[in-house]
Amino acid sequence: MSLKKEFPLFQRVMLELNSNCNRDCDFCPRKRDRSGNRKDKNGKPIIKKLPTSKVIDIFNQLEKLGFKGRITFHHLSEAFLDKRLIKFAKEARKRGMVPYINTNGDILKKNKTLRKQAVKYFDSILIGLYDYKTTRERDKEIKFWRKELKGAKVGFSCIEKRFPRHGITKLLLYPKKKMEAISKKVCGEPIKRLIIHYDGNVAFCCEDMKNEFNLGNISNKSIKDIWFSKKHMKMVKDLQKKGGKKLYPLCSNCPMDADNTQVDFFRSIGPN
Repeated sequence: MSLKKEFPLFQRVMLELNSNCNRDCDFCPRKRDRSGNRKDKNGKPIIKKLPTSKVIDIFNQLEKLGFKGRITFHHLSEAFLDKRLIKFAKEARKRGMVPYINTNGDILKKNKTLRKQAVKYFDSILIGLYDYKTTRERDKEIKFWRKELKGAKVGFSCIEKRFPRHGITKLLLYPKKKMEAISKKVCGEPIKRLIIHYDGNVAFCCEDMKNEFNLGNISNKSIKDIWFSKKHMKMVKDLQKKGGKKLYPLCSNCPMDADNTQVDFFRSIGPN
């Protein structure tokens, strides 16, 4: 049997609609970006959107591939800044996909109508809680969201659980020996998600913020051709071997401890 036939399809899709975020969090790589990807050389935010026609084309491709899994509409952006968000969530649901969303909640908190739409069209909503100074303040926020988003599965991403991502010195997080130990482990993250950035570039994983792996762009390649490309399949297979992370500089410096994300390369994975 060929490698392509045995290679599993992604279980989730992260389709980033826009490039911007209304926050500038220290733990997020966009804060220090000056590459023209998220910010220009002067630190000014890049404001761009994935064209509606391209989003619909992606939906069509996913449907043709038989994808019926979970789909979200952000990566390093705030999805509710895009007024097309609910429309696309409805479209995804109509095609048998399961929309979910991560948000800092700022826009959602001010718009009751939008909150009702979010409950209706998203299977689950994860709220980032980053402003509280005490557990009492945190618990008050949690109580508010559970009440206002009643009917949806609501989760919370708390500031004490955040860690620096790509582009931020990892030694602030782990000592050298810890990073060395992590680099020797296998990684199953890239096989879990199809990540498409606002500019059409397909990221290898969540750490591939600047398209360093150069997998391809949906403007000139199909999702099928990118996902089942020899390059992509080889990289995933490399990372299933102990020490495989050392083959790729971005992977060798990744702080993610993959103990709970290891998967058999030749086994399809169910949703989390």
